Amino acid sequence: MSPPVPLPHSPTKTWTKTADRPLRSLSKSLGIWVFAHFVGVPVPWRAVRQTDARALLAYEHERLVALAAAGEHVPAVRAFDGFSLTTSDIGETVDYQLHRMTEGERLPLMCAASADLAAFHARGQWHGGAQLRNTTWDGTHFARLDFEERLRPGMALETVQVYDMLQLTLSLARYLQPLGPGAVLAVLQAYESAGTGGPALRTFMAHLLPRLQRVSRIAAWSKRLDSSRELMRLRTVLEGMAAFVAMPQGPQVR
Repeated sequence: MSPPVPLPHSPTKTWTKTADRPLRSLSKSLGIWVFAHFVGVPVPWRAVRQTDARALLAYEHERLVALAAAGEHVPAVRAFDGFSLTTSDIGETVDYQLHRMTEGERLPLMCAASADLAAFHARGQWHGGAQLRNTTWDGTHFARLDFEERLRPGMALETVQVYDMLQLTLSLARYLQPLGPGAVLAVLQAYESAGTGGPALRTFMAHLLPRLQRVSRIAAWSKRLDSSRELMRLRTVLEGMAAFVAMPQGPQVR
């Protein structure tokens, strides 16, 4: 089954970011840094702590220009003056489209988004914010937005790419949980089959699983936490990850 075709985006609509906006708070920066290190991704503190809005905007502008020059589907830069960045509209996010679908319609789009991220990675690219709220689908192409995360060159490319896939998988948890671990496995297999990052992802998840399984066991001591939606989603994802890790390595695209 192919992903559904969403409503077309507006060719004239634009979005503008300015340096005059709230930056990530110290507490949120710390939360991101702690989570990343807990799951085994050594994100540098300077990459998550935001203190200079103009520098963030300039970095995003630089990445958008470079990605567009490489032929990637990203918002087109309409204007940049150092204080504001205006870009084209690239349509509805995948997260929003999944929210409007029924449970039975979602898996093809989730697998297609996973496969597209794998192809993006195979071309030597990385996102840094690969949650589905930062990916769009217009019926023909997936496109990506929000490139403020300064993870390179402070981190190895392979590590950042694995982090991308973890972000994508966790952002899908609420849609995957009703479908069961098999849906999680399908999304991970779609990533492996469409690119070259499967072995690195499997190795990463093999080391990550014991940590997250420990969290699940500790949470089971609390009746309230044990029955929470968040924990149910996490356990579904963990079962799918475990099945992926246990499978023989699939064929890789060369």
